[in-house]
Amino acid sequence: MKKWIVILSVLLTVQVGLAVILDMNSNSYSAFQPKEKLLAFDSKQVDGVSISTQKKSIELKRQNGKWILPEDEGFPANQSAVTGLLDKLTVLQKGWPVATTDEAAQHFKVADDNFERKLTLSSGGKTVATLYVGTSPGYRKVHVRPAGEDSVYSVAFNAWEANAKPDDWIDQDILKLDPKTVQRIEMPGIVLEREGDKLKLDGLDDKQQTNEQEAKSLLGKLAGLRIESLLGKQDKPDYQQDKPVLDVKLTQADGKTLEYHFSKPKVGDYYVLKRSDRADYFKVADFEVSPIKDEARNKLVQVKPEVKPGTQNGEPATTSVPEKMLGTGG
Repeated sequence: MKKWIVILSVLLTVQVGLAVILDMNSNSYSAFQPKEKLLAFDSKQVDGVSISTQKKSIELKRQNGKWILPEDEGFPANQSAVTGLLDKLTVLQKGWPVATTDEAAQHFKVADDNFERKLTLSSGGKTVATLYVGTSPGYRKVHVRPAGEDSVYSVAFNAWEANAKPDDWIDQDILKLDPKTVQRIEMPGIVLEREGDKLKLDGLDDKQQTNEQEAKSLLGKLAGLRIESLLGKQDKPDYQQDKPVLDVKLTQADGKTLEYHFSKPKVGDYYVLKRSDRADYFKVADFEVSPIKDEARNKLVQVKPEVKPGTQNGEPATTSVPEKMLGTGG
């Protein structure tokens, strides 16, 4: 009897011990929160960003508070895109490691010599953080590994947010203007001049008026023109700038005139643009230019509404009725 009591006591002790261990492990896992930052850096101090793949790389530098592309002669970068990338990297947090071996780093393509992307952040010429970005385990997820660590993590990040193509980082709105500053538009068969807050078409007769909606639309297309990519600062025969398909002049409120020179290249479904205030040649999408090129004078002209007798400016004339006729007089 005593033998069975001893055996049962031992079994009970083992069961209690296992229960305690399992409870501790359960609490440890359930209490874990990925609060540790994936990368430790101050985004306000970062003045250099390098993005590399196995075949290409791009450098972004901050000068005088503005991000530029040094390899493109300091062309302005998309400020919100760069700061957005840094903000995203700042808030990434570590979870449970997916793996911790060199073989896993190779498999997930986050190794020092085998990666999809390598992001290097610097300040004053010194590296402050490096992140290897690899394969995707699912929607809006990527495997990453901070340099100097063995652990591989899965984080919420889009690989396309860190492309190594210059066209993905240039300021595509570099040519945009405030429509209110445009005083005059000149293009084949069309001259629009500002009068107050509206553009009026020159050369109208007494029975015509400007189609204000069409004029506003044309102004918006010109003032909001976006570029697609940079073509360098050297004119090339393939650009066919000597055979322009459209020339436009915009005069601004300060008297400055901007000349737009559009041409169609020998190969490609796009337009080449040279604007007088910049040395660059730009690639502009067909859908940006064609609506401007196809603008005709007749779209901007409307026939004035006929003013009939008893109307004022096309509206019924109002008359005052004597109070006696309304029965209110004394």
